[in-house]
Amino acid sequence: MWLSAWAPLYGRRYGMTTAMVAWPLALVIVILLHAVGGFLALRLTFNNSPQVYYPADAPAIVLRDALRKDFPSDEVLTVLFHGDDLYTEDFLRRLQALSNELRDHPLVDRVTSILTVEKIAGSRDGFSVGPLIEPKAQKKAGPEDAKRRVLADRFVPGTLASRDGRYLAIGVRPKPLADSGQRLQVKIATVLAINRAGLRGHYAGDAGPVTMDVAQLESILRDTATFVPLTVGIGLALLWWVVGRIRPVVIGAVAMSTVVLPVVGAIAAFNQPYTMATAIIPTLLSAYTLATLMHLYAGIQRAQEAGLRRAERLDRAMQETLKPGIFNVLTTGSGLLSLVLVPVPPVQVFGVAGAAGTALVFIVVYGLMPPLLLRWDKHRWPTRRTSGMGLLGRFATRITIFSMRNAKTIIIAALVVLVAGIPAVRAVKVESDLLTFFPPSHPAVRHTQLAESKLMGVTSLEFSLRGQERDSLQNVERLRGIRAFQRWLEEQPEVDRTISMVDLIEEMHWAMNAEQAAFRTLPPTDRLLRQYLLVYDGTDLYELVNRDFQHARILANLHIHGAHEIGEVLARIRKRLEQQPIEGLAVDIGGQGRLFADQINLLVSGQTGSFIGAFVQIFLFMALLWRSFKAAAVCMVPNIAPLYFVFVLMGAIGIYLNMATVMIASIVLGITVDDTIHLYHGYKERLQQGISPVLAIARSFESSGRAVLAISVLLITQFTLLFGSDFIPTSDFGIMTALGLFSGQCFELLLLPPLLLLTDARRRAAPAAPHAPSEVLDAGDTLLAPRSTQMPVGGDTLMPVDGDAPMPLGGDTLMPPALPALVAAPAPPATAPPAPERVLVCTGDICTIADGELLWERFTRLQAARAAEAPEEDWRLTRTSCLGLCRLAPVVQLYPAGTYHGKLTPHAVSQLVEQRLLQRAHPAAIGEESTAARPATGDPPGRAST
Repeated sequence: MWLSAWAPLYGRRYGMTTAMVAWPLALVIVILLHAVGGFLALRLTFNNSPQVYYPADAPAIVLRDALRKDFPSDEVLTVLFHGDDLYTEDFLRRLQALSNELRDHPLVDRVTSILTVEKIAGSRDGFSVGPLIEPKAQKKAGPEDAKRRVLADRFVPGTLASRDGRYLAIGVRPKPLADSGQRLQVKIATVLAINRAGLRGHYAGDAGPVTMDVAQLESILRDTATFVPLTVGIGLALLWWVVGRIRPVVIGAVAMSTVVLPVVGAIAAFNQPYTMATAIIPTLLSAYTLATLMHLYAGIQRAQEAGLRRAERLDRAMQETLKPGIFNVLTTGSGLLSLVLVPVPPVQVFGVAGAAGTALVFIVVYGLMPPLLLRWDKHRWPTRRTSGMGLLGRFATRITIFSMRNAKTIIIAALVVLVAGIPAVRAVKVESDLLTFFPPSHPAVRHTQLAESKLMGVTSLEFSLRGQERDSLQNVERLRGIRAFQRWLEEQPEVDRTISMVDLIEEMHWAMNAEQAAFRTLPPTDRLLRQYLLVYDGTDLYELVNRDFQHARILANLHIHGAHEIGEVLARIRKRLEQQPIEGLAVDIGGQGRLFADQINLLVSGQTGSFIGAFVQIFLFMALLWRSFKAAAVCMVPNIAPLYFVFVLMGAIGIYLNMATVMIASIVLGITVDDTIHLYHGYKERLQQGISPVLAIARSFESSGRAVLAISVLLITQFTLLFGSDFIPTSDFGIMTALGLFSGQCFELLLLPPLLLLTDARRRAAPAAPHAPSEVLDAGDTLLAPRSTQMPVGGDTLMPVDGDAPMPLGGDTLMPPALPALVAAPAPPATAPPAPERVLVCTGDICTIADGELLWERFTRLQAARAAEAPEEDWRLTRTSCLGLCRLAPVVQLYPAGTYHGKLTPHAVSQLVEQRLLQRAHPAAIGEESTAARPATGDPPGRAST
């Protein structure tokens, strides 16, 4: 059995025209993808630090690396303690123990506190350098003396101690850290050391870059653990509601994991970190996998309604959706791949991984899942009238008809909305503020605000001051230029504090002159300056200037956090340096603040380039698919509109364009274009068959619209779930993507049909010569009702016009569960010769919209099955145009009995054949009703089991 299943490994099976792999091979490939992807995913690293969001050659990164060669990191974890006993011997002893333990940690470079900070003081020989507070000396002096010394110091108040004496801080400066995981280690080590030192009761919080990075990492991991399973579960539940069977849902779950695991594993294999951007990959690919499956499943349901057998259903579904599926991969992949134009590495990784994932989705859905469906899903699916897919299909039809009837009004309304939204679009603000990434109640926000209110801002700037030669900074005039620049900086309202080598040299001059306030200035001569530097035996100075005295830095602390705000400060600083440069020194600006500020330019240029790239690529792909630039332009309009709507909402609500929301446009464009391709593909094929534009639009949107709406419900629900995250970028991304997809669906159903009507207004169905309704034709001929009874092609209405044909029945339309009501027509003459019953199948516009073509296919299959059993001919089939009973659509007429059968379904056709045609019964009484019931499960009568 297994050998026969494996041979051949690839080919056509069960009479199918589409080749596929053998199901054992498909199963082995699925298992291998899971195994390899899962193994590689174990190597995934988590890193959301600011540095990873910049290319290696970014100016801020290059300057940071140059500063790190001469100076320690400006990244500090500020830990705050509060209480009334902070200067007692017991607390200082515990603080000393905490500092010693943290200092010995392999990732910590230095711990700064009131016990370790240097104090330059006068002495008999000039000045000396020692600790500000010595715990042993404080045993005699007491807490008040310690508090007085701390608050009288030039540097400590506002940095390590609050001016009210109720808060103290330590600064844990790590060594250069590679990723967020190491920052998490530093944070955990600090918390454990606090507990061991017995200071948990005094702990008030921590702030700084390490705190924010760890908080983001924790949120990302929590969201991944929460929302990935939740969105997958909701997606599968919606898939069951749409399809109505468990096995296709299980196969959908297998498809999702077959896609997600290898892509996440590939991210790890290429040594790319798991960041705020790439954390969206599992949710996105899971949703896109289900969306692609939904189109395939919708095709299977349509084929089932036509009475096809199991293998034939899958074969037809793949034939209908394979070509649009290929172009879906190209367009969605192009939208995601355009994100490589955003010069932000995690966003680029997201784009490449997402594009590769969409290609894998196509391979899995069309290459690996069909053999598994054919092997394990052997029973019939619920009919579309009882499944979620059927409900959505009917809803899509109603919306489409409404949009065609009100085409001009809808287009005018769209233009009005476009103009009205311009002010909101212009109000969109590019910002990356870490504090706004969390709700106000989040510990990281509260602790940062506390630290800045009691001490100083935690946003740091580093100013690089580089001379042209060695000892360039042993020049008093240059130092005076630095001092003037520092004073100007401290006058800026956003700056809390600055420090440079100038401050320490002024302390040396002050201490050398008996600590007189008048001498807290720079020494008057270069010679005296060199003497001070020669005498100095501390270490703090060399964290501000290198030992060659050619490269120095100024450290500044700001109490602002937004990239836009920091960018404005930097622009002001650069303007000042341009107007008043420091002679002999090249000045550049770096630090954590510079990293955030540069995000604005990266995001703006990246968003523009990414959108243009995605638009051009998708437009060209659609032009290639339709072989028409005009058709591509028409299809792009309802896909650009939701992007505009997203930006209108962002501007109106006040949502920032940041690292998360910058990806929304590419995702929404890629997904909505997929739906447009399926809708327009069906429309174009029907036009090529000679169907009028109105009918082609209605049938295409009814046929593909059910899958499109089902996909929209699925995706919108999944992305809306992300709104529940307490990590604001994830929440904003989820809700704005959901709204973008919702608006995209609205524009597709409301705007695309009117646009198609306008562009194809001159196209008309080919006229045909009318025949009398009572005329008997040979099988295969077309019987036409009078021209006056046909729906006007391309008109504004889908109802029949006045004429001589019978009008629809008045009152409410009945929806009987079995064969519907019959309306008697004039019977043929009694002298008519016996002949096989003729079935006139209405294929007028209204009946076609109501699945008249499915009735024709069902009759044809039953006729072929009957011919294989008996040589005699029981009935003949004839296509006809409108029969005039539009309220009972789809309608067939039996001739010569003259009875009309309305509201037929493909399942009820079997009952009609068995009860009337095979028994040669010809009832003609007005109001006669058929009571045949639809089969609840299994195949309809007359269909061979597969």
